[in-house]
Amino acid sequence: MSKINVNIITSQNTDCGIADTSEQLVKELNKCENIKINVIPITDTQSKNPFSFIQLLKGIKKNQITHIQYQPALYGLLPVPLIEVNYIPLVITLLKLRGNNIITTIHEAGLNSWINHNIIKFLNLSDKIIVHNSKMIEILNKEGIDKNKMVEIPLGTSEAHILNKEKSKEQLNVSDKKIITIFGFIGKNKGHDLAIEILPELGDNTILFVAGGARTKDQAVYKEELVNKVKSLGLENRVKFFDFVDTKDLPLIASATDIFIYPYRWIVASAALNLALSYRIPTITSDLSYFKGIKDKYDCIELFKNGNKQELLVKIKELMNNKERQSYLKKRCEEFYDKTSWKAVALETESIYTEFKH
Repeated sequence: MSKINVNIITSQNTDCGIADTSEQLVKELNKCENIKINVIPITDTQSKNPFSFIQLLKGIKKNQITHIQYQPALYGLLPVPLIEVNYIPLVITLLKLRGNNIITTIHEAGLNSWINHNIIKFLNLSDKIIVHNSKMIEILNKEGIDKNKMVEIPLGTSEAHILNKEKSKEQLNVSDKKIITIFGFIGKNKGHDLAIEILPELGDNTILFVAGGARTKDQAVYKEELVNKVKSLGLENRVKFFDFVDTKDLPLIASATDIFIYPYRWIVASAALNLALSYRIPTITSDLSYFKGIKDKYDCIELFKNGNKQELLVKIKELMNNKERQSYLKKRCEEFYDKTSWKAVALETESIYTEFKH
């Protein structure tokens, strides 16, 4: 049986969530006997030159399947002042002219300006659109994307390398401490400030790990605000900033954690949450639609009202002192992993590719 040739356009070898998730997906797809993957790396995600993206497509033959990993920031920026316009319309139009069947995974729509509301419509040229939750289907449908083209496949979860908790804490010099961790790139939408503000009320025995750095200028400014807040509250010994966390360091930090928190103000999907759940760590998130969907389907997380730091404080105290509830959440995390492992995601993705076998 001849293999199905699939081109995957993605960022690669960079500190980027899309690069990481694409790497995991490709790794599992390469285990599928009927699939042959050709990765097309975006070498300059910030390019203002359209020829960078025209050149990108040279490695893609006519009448093949091309799988686009879409996030607005990956596809360049037109040199037009005050207007954020990327080159995805060019990329997807050229692929269509080559007779490619196009599958697009939308990781983030970027509907923050009137022009992006129109750019997103070009994704309608895709033959199939993968999203990670039902809320995104609803949002995109309102933007004019054909609902019949959309399919929900969860964001994949990597296998955890779980270490001994006591030894991990000892190695990080936090023995006998309770560790709360926010994992993922820093950003105002992530609500790190809420966690810092409630830390004094959690007692001196509780330490906050901020496990993730800043990628953009705005994020760097926000991080500086967080550092200053920590100083003003006298919490220098109780908040540890790790900046970018390398894959090899993840097991140590995650295994030392007692509770993960995700006090996000807004998000479309969160690979960082999948990490917490893969380590079977009790987790508290805000009640955004994405998190509510996971709560309803798997009952593996606790929710608090978005932006309500007092409720977050109460939830942390309750969960920290409730071993029975912790055990229940850990058990539910196992089911979450079984359903969202990269192996499971790859099999669902493979079934979509087979629909367009030439």
